[in-house]
Amino acid sequence: MRIRIGVIVLAVVLLIAAFLSNIPSGAETEAACRRALDNTSTWTNRPEICLDVSAETYRTFLLMYELREQGLD
Repeated sequence: MRIRIGVIVLAVVLLIAAFLSNIPSGAETEAACRRALDNTSTWTNRPEICLDVSAETYRTFLLMYELREQGLD
């Protein structure tokens, strides 16, 4: 009986760990947002991945993108 409970607890812990490892970090989300920016990205037309990025960070990425497009990076 103890072995069965131990196996169930271990299985639950492994499932929780697997779930948490698939959640992207803030840095991964920001990197994906920077890659998603294009000529159609504006203040009101954010790529879907950028919706989880703060407004200030998105503004910075948008300005960096514009400067890069103008060759001023």
